[in-house]
Amino acid sequence: MKKWIAYFWIVTLTLTSVPLLAQETEYEFGVRWAVEGVPSSMRIHDILLNFTGTPSHLDTRQPISQYVKEGRNTINLNTWPMEYEPDSELKVSLLYWEPGQNPNTEVHTAFDVIMKPGHNDAEPEVVVVDTSAPLRPMQSNITFNRFEEYDTLEVVFNNSQPMPTWCWEEGDALSDTDAVRDSLAREYHRLYSLFEAQDNDALIDGSKTMIEELALASGESEAYVRQRASFTMFFDNPNLFQLDPFPEEPMTLNLGADNRVAWLTREGVAAPIRFGHAGSDEQVSNVRLYFIQRDGQWETCR
Repeated sequence: MKKWIAYFWIVTLTLTSVPLLAQETEYEFGVRWAVEGVPSSMRIHDILLNFTGTPSHLDTRQPISQYVKEGRNTINLNTWPMEYEPDSELKVSLLYWEPGQNPNTEVHTAFDVIMKPGHNDAEPEVVVVDTSAPLRPMQSNITFNRFEEYDTLEVVFNNSQPMPTWCWEEGDALSDTDAVRDSLAREYHRLYSLFEAQDNDALIDGSKTMIEELALASGESEAYVRQRASFTMFFDNPNLFQLDPFPEEPMTLNLGADNRVAWLTREGVAAPIRFGHAGSDEQVSNVRLYFIQRDGQWETCR
């Protein structure tokens, strides 16, 4: 689990059923997905988890405990195909494991959803259902939809395990307005100034909610999560940290989780705060931040 915590502000790095005892264990959860040669993105409750803008054959996995609530949850795998091959397959798997287990080697599959978009009239198929898992597919709500620019495999599932109330559930409902966008842009600019000053302590201190909840979701101590979230490694190495200028043009406001989570993007899905690596024109790290607003104040939630 420790490997999954490292640098969770930045673009997320690319992660058998067995009989279980009664639900006395509070399991940790993850999602795994695979696409065959097409660009893709993964969202949960409309919050962007991952974006791969080039054709990819990667089998990708990511922890999602801090995004899963008790009851109904929704995950979307979006793809941008030029054309599917007849044997193309999209696959989404929901995973769970016990605290302390290695999610790379000791993970269990709650269920798989497979879609073959190259077949005429194909429908998503739920397979490998572990009836003892706390995550269960809501099969009648699992759909594959084609839009003008992209396709979406929507996976709806129920979680029977009690969960904390996460920050992304508690923010004020926001509106998609210029006023909200401009207010959030000022918060990004404030944080950008801390990156310019390389003030790691202030950045981490301002992420108290995020660190507390990630520690809760991962079973690690807050001190450990704080250490892994640190930007010191980048700040101490000029070859790893060349901060891009802050964007001058208006950015795009994105809302998720019933309009309770907000973030800004520029140039597609690029983050307002990002840095390049010396000697590389292609290697760029996006600092992906997700905010809620409480009592009129912006708060880093993820």
